[in-house]
Amino acid sequence: MSVIHLDNRLAHYEVFGRGQPIIFLHSWIGSWRYWVPIMDIASERHRAYAFDFWGFGESDRRGDQFTVPTYVEMLTQFMDRLGIARATLVGHGMGGMVAILAAHQHPERFNRLLTVCTPLHGQVLAQHIKPGTLSRLLGMNTSQNGWARMVRTLQVADAEIQQEIEEDTSSLSEKVLSQVHESLLETDLRPYIISLQTPLLAVYGGKDPIVNAAHAAFLNELAERPIQLLVLPKASHFPFLEQANTFGRLLLDFLVSQGTAIEIKEEWRRRVNQREYL
Repeated sequence: MSVIHLDNRLAHYEVFGRGQPIIFLHSWIGSWRYWVPIMDIASERHRAYAFDFWGFGESDRRGDQFTVPTYVEMLTQFMDRLGIARATLVGHGMGGMVAILAAHQHPERFNRLLTVCTPLHGQVLAQHIKPGTLSRLLGMNTSQNGWARMVRTLQVADAEIQQEIEEDTSSLSEKVLSQVHESLLETDLRPYIISLQTPLLAVYGGKDPIVNAAHAAFLNELAERPIQLLVLPKASHFPFLEQANTFGRLLLDFLVSQGTAIEIKEEWRRRVNQREYL
């Protein structure tokens, strides 16, 4: 386990491999751990970093600044402390929101963005975040705890990673989640995306019950921008865990693409388990 001091607080991170840096950013549920399968794939050619946002995983849980703008600042401080001048960002959910806002504020620091099931305007989450639901969200009653139930149904090949993800979810505090959710609902990335210059691949799951792919359909209308929307028809809210091999190949293709469209290639179907692909 690696830690650094940022703003007089300990931030936990992990790093795999060597090469050009990729930073993986987790969502509002979970921690760095659920990126392990994709970090393994990426680390064959790149240096893969992942850290826990304040309030999550093994990072400091003190304080009361658990917001998207605060996490953007945490990201830039993390890069400064580790001497990372430029990087590619891969963000899931909230992590994708952080990635887009960071690229808007500091376009010179980011090569590419890959966002996964990311709400581009937070109000799409309003139906999932209602008064009184957070305590149930974190509760032990699996009939009420929709997030925990979703996490338990993930198809993760490594049982240890699966258990760690479940533990990370159950250990979150209502204080952290309340502040994070309030920040998410207030965040609207659409004005920033319209002027975005950093190449962006936005991946969504066709069966995602949290962020429907239709929410981001307007990305296809931004023809003059280096932006692409890609939907994995059978994936839910965690396509990088549900279809790790397929997602890993998408990422690697995106990293070397020169403005060409990213597609799910026919040969991938023969190289991965059919159940994972579908």
